[in-house]
Amino acid sequence: MNSYSMVKLGGSVITYKNQSPPKSNREIIRQIATEITHISNPMIFVLGGGAHGHQAAHKFGYNDSSTSKSTLLSGIPLIRHNMTILSLDVESIFNSLGIPSVVVSPFNFVMLQDGVPLSFPVDIILKILESGCNVLIHGDVCYDLSKGSAILSGDTIIAEITKKLPIDSIFVGTDVDGIFIEDPKENPSATFIPKIERFNLEQVLSMVGPSKSKDVTGGMLRKIQELVHISKNSRTIIFNLLVPGRLKSLLSGKDTKCTIIEL
Repeated sequence: MNSYSMVKLGGSVITYKNQSPPKSNREIIRQIATEITHISNPMIFVLGGGAHGHQAAHKFGYNDSSTSKSTLLSGIPLIRHNMTILSLDVESIFNSLGIPSVVVSPFNFVMLQDGVPLSFPVDIILKILESGCNVLIHGDVCYDLSKGSAILSGDTIIAEITKKLPIDSIFVGTDVDGIFIEDPKENPSATFIPKIERFNLEQVLSMVGPSKSKDVTGGMLRKIQELVHISKNSRTIIFNLLVPGRLKSLLSGKDTKCTIIEL
C-alpha cells in the first residue's frame, strides 16, 4: 500500500473566524490550491471548522456539558449546512485549478460515544486516493450514543486516519509559525519551539498556555496533545499557512519556519 501525506487546513485560516454569518476565505483557499498544483500524488486535506463550525456549535451549546440532548440535536442542521458550504467552497476552488478532489463528510459514517469515535472506516477514503483524487474531509457534528450528538474535530479525524492508513507526514497549517510557549499574537516575544522530541515533550506541554479564542474542540493545549499522540506514527509539522510559499516548500522537502514533532 502506498503511503500518503495529510494536510490540515486550519479553520482560522480558511474562514474569517470572527465574521458572522460565517464566510470562507476564498483568497487564501485559492493561494493554498496554487501551492499544491505541482503535487502529483493524491493527498488527504482535513478542513478545520473555523467560523462555519464553531459559531453554530456555540449557538447550540456544544461547549457546555449541561446542554440537553434535544438542544444539541437541534443544532445538527445548521452545523451540517455550514460545514457543507465550507467544504464545497474548498472543493470548487481545488477542482477549478485542476486539483481533482472529493468531499467526504464524517456525519455520514461516524458514530460517537462520549465524543470518541466508535469506528472510523477508511475504505472509501482509500478508494478515492487510489483513483487519483484528493480527499477533502472536514470537522463535523456526529450522532453520539450518550450525548445525542457531539463535535468530531479535525485533529481527531487526523488521529483516526493515521491509525488505519500509512501516513508518512502530517502538515498542520495554522495562522502562526508553529508552537510557542505563549500566544504570539498576545506576546510577540513568545518563545518559539522549533522541534518537539521525547526529551522536551513534557516540558513543552507544561508550559503551553490555553488558547484565547473560542473553540469547542478544546483549545491549543488539547490540539497539541492530540498532535503529539499521532506523531508516534507519523512526522508532524506545524506551520503558518497564511505565509505564501510555506506549504509548497514543505511539500517539496525544503526548509522553512515550522515546528516539527518527531517522537
